[in-house]
Amino acid sequence: MILGHRSTIILPLSHHKHGNGKFGSTTKNATCQRPCRVRCSHSTAESMDGFKEAKERIKEAFMKVELSPSSYDTAWVAMVPSRHSLNQPCFPQCLDWILENQREDGSWGLNPSHPLLVKDSLSSTLACLLALSKWRVGDKQVQRGIGFIEMHGWAIDNKDQISPLGFDIIFPSMIKSAEKLNLNLPLNLDLVNLATTERALKNDFKGNIANLGYIAEGLGELCKWKEIMVHQRHNGSLFDSPATTAAALIYHQHDEKCFEYLNSILKLHKNWVPTIYPTKIHLLLCLVDTLQSLGVHRHFKAEIRKVLDETYRLWQQKNEEVFSNVAHCAMAFRLLRMSNYEISSEELVEFVDEEHVFSTSGKITSHVEIIELHKASQLAIHEKNHILDTISNWTGIFMKQKLLNNDFIDSTSKKEVELALRKFYATYDRVENRRYIEAYEVNNFKIFKAAYRSTNINNRDFLGFSVHDFNLCQAQQQQELQQLKRWFEDSRLEQVGLSQQYLYTTYFLIAALLFEPEFSDARLACAKNTMLVTLVDDFFDGFVCEDELLNIFELVERWDTNHSTVSYHSERVKIFFSALYNTIEELAAKANIKQGQCIKDHLINLWLDLLKCMLVELEWWRSQTTPSIEEYLSVACVTIGVRCITLITQYFVAPKLSKDVLQSCEMNTLCNCTMMVARLLNDLRSHKREETESSPKNIVSIIITESKGTISEEEAIKQIEEMLESKRRELLGMVLTQQKGSQLPQVSKDVFWKTSKLSHFAYSDSDELRFPEEILKNHIKNVLYKPLILS
Repeated sequence: MILGHRSTIILPLSHHKHGNGKFGSTTKNATCQRPCRVRCSHSTAESMDGFKEAKERIKEAFMKVELSPSSYDTAWVAMVPSRHSLNQPCFPQCLDWILENQREDGSWGLNPSHPLLVKDSLSSTLACLLALSKWRVGDKQVQRGIGFIEMHGWAIDNKDQISPLGFDIIFPSMIKSAEKLNLNLPLNLDLVNLATTERALKNDFKGNIANLGYIAEGLGELCKWKEIMVHQRHNGSLFDSPATTAAALIYHQHDEKCFEYLNSILKLHKNWVPTIYPTKIHLLLCLVDTLQSLGVHRHFKAEIRKVLDETYRLWQQKNEEVFSNVAHCAMAFRLLRMSNYEISSEELVEFVDEEHVFSTSGKITSHVEIIELHKASQLAIHEKNHILDTISNWTGIFMKQKLLNNDFIDSTSKKEVELALRKFYATYDRVENRRYIEAYEVNNFKIFKAAYRSTNINNRDFLGFSVHDFNLCQAQQQQELQQLKRWFEDSRLEQVGLSQQYLYTTYFLIAALLFEPEFSDARLACAKNTMLVTLVDDFFDGFVCEDELLNIFELVERWDTNHSTVSYHSERVKIFFSALYNTIEELAAKANIKQGQCIKDHLINLWLDLLKCMLVELEWWRSQTTPSIEEYLSVACVTIGVRCITLITQYFVAPKLSKDVLQSCEMNTLCNCTMMVARLLNDLRSHKREETESSPKNIVSIIITESKGTISEEEAIKQIEEMLESKRRELLGMVLTQQKGSQLPQVSKDVFWKTSKLSHFAYSDSDELRFPEEILKNHIKNVLYKPLILS
């Protein structure tokens, strides 16, 4: 508790209450997307038309994986000769597809295209020209394709264009093949510079067989195919790439497993192939991740569980579809762990060595894979985790270096890295949901050797459904705010120093994490208790006399007996206790209906414990006593307010909780970890200010005092940061793993984790999370007031 410090009065919707020391006080290479067409409006009208239909179509996306055709890969498959005659195509249906899918400008490639994908179009177009010329068909299409290359050859060495993976090797190689077929390409050979191949081999791919294997079609007859074939996967492919697998049949041998792989794709897609196959698990994981990012995953619990169950089964089998790709593996780990599956970080050990990751992936490892690895590495649930900590360290350095060098093809890729570098446990769900919705692009694409899209991840239904759901939640929260304002006014809290504007900040902090419609009562209960805890803390921070504090304690202590016989020492004591009494009585009555038991005594005892510990801190201050670290934490972790607020909130989020569950060791440990996180964060943030005020010792100064000067302030802070990280990991581990014999529902455990996130958000030292006026104002406005409207 901080004594002698008055909370700053909040200005309308742009400031926050801070400094009182209480919980609740507010102290692209591989992916490219454009902002979605979502604009903000104060209109609250939103049609329900199509909402249910969109939900059903999204459910259908779990049943069918869809990937866009790859002109580039289809062309390579079309070039495979028949097993019976080298003068006939093995897959003539792919030739037919190429003839039928030339774009109006004479090119082939992703539809619709994108201004940054000219290199992709050049690569796809040249591959299609090689296929048509090899089998001497489509003269008109060939001439139109040559015209496109002539018009867009400028992009070959343009650094502002997104390059398909391996472009510097594959494209010059295809030009050589075109010369052999007497295709007169209107290109400046100095611009193309065939020496690019040698330079790329030497510098970018380091001669590693796995790197070279992925782009082996660019090496042609120069490739050591026998060595490449060692990497053939169980499904018959080389690196899950139709183009590379086709090249093995063209340049190496008629491998039966390669044929079976390509035939299996064409059996599915008839006359075209995607740029990567299989992709089912990865696309479904991306679907789950997208729904979570949009904030609508609660509508698809059964479908998501089915995907994760299947992923977990494949994970246990160490299936290639999960483990053959860095991004697939890292995303699977993150989604499984965050969904309470028992999963070990040992499976990520191969990614500990940065050099190993790049030497086995080279340019194939883009910033997207690094981002996924970094996200996965944040989910350490043990005090020390060498694997995840090491991955976190090198991926963080890698991304920071990219930011420092501004090494991005577009602003979207840069933003993705900036967001990934933030600590996930210090972000707010609803703020992030809105940010994601506003950046969502229906025509988003990804790129490997060719650009591709998937309607499993990006389509209009996802956008419309999430916008509508966001607005429904927001409308309900606006109604709750009105209820909260009436309670605030009826309780006359402004008369005792609590600014009404603090109401907005408090409610925002809660609603931005606990936003689901079914938690309405929980949000209101949490907000009311948070404001009352803040107010009584202000009293103990030296703004009222000691007699008034003792008067409050006596009133609470005599709650159900004869508190009416206790006289009020002042009008502010009367106002505060009346607000507390009416609120607890109201919440106890509501909880009694939900829980089927009387819990009023428990609510009162939580407040009594809080007040007792505040009185202990008050005595420390008066007597200038410096407690031991253990004494301090046993008291200060209670006065931070977390225990009182979270345990009351539990009654409104969880199903019926028995006394055994409420008093269980698991509940107690979760609560203690959360209290410790909040207290340590608060003390780290406030210790500098407290040095200049007549405040009680906080843990920084106590550690220095106990060491008798042998520990510096910097060393003490480091110790506390280590304690904080240990407790945060312990808390996350308890939330994400199921203890044997546990009867505590997941929603109860989640309350503690969300409370921990709130503490990180409120007490963070970072510029954004420390609530500069405009940022806080925008957060409140965007989460609680501005609806999203599709245009």
